[in-house]
Amino acid sequence: MILSWAYLADGTFLQEVPRAKFKELLSDEKNLLWVDFEDATEDEISILRDDFKFHPLLIDDCIASHSQPKIDEFEDYYFLVIHSCFFYTEKETEDALNIRELDIFVGRNFVITFHRGHVRSVSTNRKRCEHGCQIMTKGSGFLLYHILDSLIDNYFPIMDTLSERLAKLEEDILTDPHPALMAKMFSQRRNIVTLRKVVGPQREIIARFMRPGSPFISEEARPYFKDIYDHIFRIYDITEMSRELIAQDMESYISSINWRLNETMKTLTIIATFLLPIGTIASFYGMNVEIPEFKWGIWGYLFVCLWMAIASVLTLFYFKKRRMI
Repeated sequence: MILSWAYLADGTFLQEVPRAKFKELLSDEKNLLWVDFEDATEDEISILRDDFKFHPLLIDDCIASHSQPKIDEFEDYYFLVIHSCFFYTEKETEDALNIRELDIFVGRNFVITFHRGHVRSVSTNRKRCEHGCQIMTKGSGFLLYHILDSLIDNYFPIMDTLSERLAKLEEDILTDPHPALMAKMFSQRRNIVTLRKVVGPQREIIARFMRPGSPFISEEARPYFKDIYDHIFRIYDITEMSRELIAQDMESYISSINWRLNETMKTLTIIATFLLPIGTIASFYGMNVEIPEFKWGIWGYLFVCLWMAIASVLTLFYFKKRRMI
């Protein structure tokens, strides 16, 4: 599917621009063309090659998802690979973080977005274009800013969700540590590492647009990219703190499990020690030899029971004195 918009030098705003007009619009540097490719077919992908003359390797990067964010600079355009993150709302599992790639070509008078599946930041700005041309009136740099700003802002709900899950994990570790928590912690750790791997390089991409020398980013637009950089820097900081926090949670969980295991072993040891003198007495009188107490009848039996009781009381007294119980 292809959606397109154009803002012309005379202030005219066009929606659903046909492919036949792309070259005509690109011939005037004062125009601005935005074309969004979502789940593009082979025929639609050929537009990138035939109409825009992009490098074949970059088109291959669009078709085959690229694992790392990056920026490639050419004389007439920049090529960006960035990632959008979101949680599946229909899934209740902890491991529901999804990464979706967004490829962007930005030139002096065009912005091309290419993605597989829904990307919220692109959809947000498409809806803005349906209601007016405000985001396209100041050139390709400002349009790129709006797309990146929406994408980075969508990270904050993700960070809030991760923080809530980490807080719940900490509470469970302190109140009721159980084996299932370890799987949840590894899941959250994997999500945090994935976020860190994505956010870190994207921070460098945004920083590139803050520096002078970009032919597509005006001086007026540069402070806006500084605002995006501040946001993504804060997200990266939160990611680092979350990574440290999940490591501490794992250590706390292991310590809690070890403490509970030690308490269990202590209890079992006390019980075994408590029964030791009773077992010794029972073994002594269980020998297959003639023992004088057996001739006392019922009194012999009571004598043995009394001896066991005294041994138990003395053992209990010893544990109390040593503050072992």
